[in-house]
Amino acid sequence: MKNIHGWTGKILRVDLSEHTITQDDTEKYVERFIGGKGIGEKIYWDESSPGVDAFHPENLFILMTGPLAGTPAPSASRWLVCGKSPMLYPENFVSANLGGTLGAALKHAGYDGIIIKGKAAKKVYLSIDNEKVQIKDASHLWGHTASNTMQLIRNELGDKVSILTTGPAGENLIRLSTLTTDAGGSGTMGFGSVMGSKNLKAIAVSGSGKVSVADLERVMRIREKMKKMMGEGYYNLYGTPVPLGGSEVVKPVHCSGCPQGCWRALHKLPSGNEGVRKCQSSFFYNPWDKKLHGDVTEVSFHATTLINEYSLCSMELSGIMVWLERCFEQGILSEKETELPLHDMGSLPFVETIIKKISHREGFGNVLAEGVMRAADSVGRGSKEIAIDHFTQTGRGIAYGPKVFSPSALIYATEPRTHTPELHEMCSPLTKWALWYTTNGSFTYVSTAVLRKIAKRFWGSEEAVNFSHYQDKALAAIKIQNRQQAKETLILCDFAWPLFDDASSEDHVGDPTLESQLLSAVTGKEIDESALNTVGERIFNLNRAILLRDGRRGKKDDYLPESQFTEREEPIFDVFGMFNPDLFLPGSGDEVISVRGKALTREAFEKMKDEYYELRGWDVATGLFKRDTLRALNLPEVIERRKGKVL
Repeated sequence: MKNIHGWTGKILRVDLSEHTITQDDTEKYVERFIGGKGIGEKIYWDESSPGVDAFHPENLFILMTGPLAGTPAPSASRWLVCGKSPMLYPENFVSANLGGTLGAALKHAGYDGIIIKGKAAKKVYLSIDNEKVQIKDASHLWGHTASNTMQLIRNELGDKVSILTTGPAGENLIRLSTLTTDAGGSGTMGFGSVMGSKNLKAIAVSGSGKVSVADLERVMRIREKMKKMMGEGYYNLYGTPVPLGGSEVVKPVHCSGCPQGCWRALHKLPSGNEGVRKCQSSFFYNPWDKKLHGDVTEVSFHATTLINEYSLCSMELSGIMVWLERCFEQGILSEKETELPLHDMGSLPFVETIIKKISHREGFGNVLAEGVMRAADSVGRGSKEIAIDHFTQTGRGIAYGPKVFSPSALIYATEPRTHTPELHEMCSPLTKWALWYTTNGSFTYVSTAVLRKIAKRFWGSEEAVNFSHYQDKALAAIKIQNRQQAKETLILCDFAWPLFDDASSEDHVGDPTLESQLLSAVTGKEIDESALNTVGERIFNLNRAILLRDGRRGKKDDYLPESQFTEREEPIFDVFGMFNPDLFLPGSGDEVISVRGKALTREAFEKMKDEYYELRGWDVATGLFKRDTLRALNLPEVIERRKGKVL
């Protein structure tokens, strides 16, 4: 790519089986897919074979950045990995994005992404230093925890190198293993075990180049506007670091290019133990710690340290523990069979034991290493019914769920892995509204009137936030999915984008055009909000095509577990419920309703789903594609595939 801004124009290709390193051009992907998830997904569609499992050498392990990474664009240097996930039940194509500095470092080294295939004959790691790319011996790194691995690599390559690695769980092909990077970054969906299956321990990147920006002044104006729109209240609600389990906040920890920070911070206990903490992994052990000890203690802090060091997914482990607890209570599993102190959940010995047993596939840990749904298949004796009662059909936990946010019903139904930023999109402004309502307007300015204006601007209708009915929820779900897919191709931080509300304006309604403005400023290629969302729609539909090619059956598989139609109170696992335990939501007019203990109705869900298919331009009877829709989205590769097999 000549005279380009934003992109570097090069993608690394590494074949570990052949021990070869080549380069590809980014340009051929940019017009339709921009970057990030879009390009990664297109490469997977073109080069993967249906039926190849996640641990097969030919399964692609794809790292992609977006055109904004490594530039002054605010909160825009996240990056992602994509490929077939061993965590899902059954395995499916997914992506997971991460923070830290590696995305920017890769751009500064001169690359928009890395495509890795094959399996090395011995343990290796990949070293990228600008144009110098090497496959290096990693036998001395194998068996080490995440932080030890990073330190050993820094001893070899220097302190400024950015590192992606996995711990013992990834090496031992634990399906719930994660990727770990600097600044407390973590990526889920079992991609740590995909690295392990390729005998790849780590990727280390250092770069000294710069990423060209078309209009730096325009980028800086957007940064300033964003800062004013956020105001002081935004991160007091969502991002101010707070002590965890008796820790003190030493300092905030920012990802590359982040001007404002978030929950990510370095914490330290009085005992001296310290670590970077952010989001769900910081709290995953709290419920059991509090139940055992009466309050959250240092045990929860140590539990997070352990799970990060061994590279296990905290969300998946939480699910395993819920399942174990229920199975133990019902007499399906015993301490003797599991060799776990199940009566002592919440203690440090319990969490140490379960993490180490899973990570090393020891005893019953070998069963749990397969994840909740596969473990339930193995155990039998009614344990699968318990799993299905608490998780989606693909084994995912349910947060920001359909019983509270009805548009999420369609997101959960149509995607085997519900993408958390999609779920956050409605939760974010509604949490501010809940705090407005429960504090009589003293905490935030997002009143019911402001929320309805936000809903009309971002989700297509004021009725999207009238939770006394299901009208316009399908439209809201589609707008959320399209926008978030576009965001994943740029790639923008979920804590900062989109800007739904505006602290600096009179009406307090945010601006969904900022993402397209920022892309235009960085690349010099003008694109508006509508065109960017069309790219998101294209990416979403190509993702659907990948799932259909790999065996998804359209409408037959677009369903919700029975639990979502059962009226009962559910445990609270998300921020909306933490701030609003009665689950208040706006209804008609000035009415406020509570959905606590409520459920979806099957009739309403099926009606929403049919409306969703109609708005998507899919066949309502089957949930499969119509050729005219694919043509309008400029997806000729899917049309061609459709000739041979119905998609």
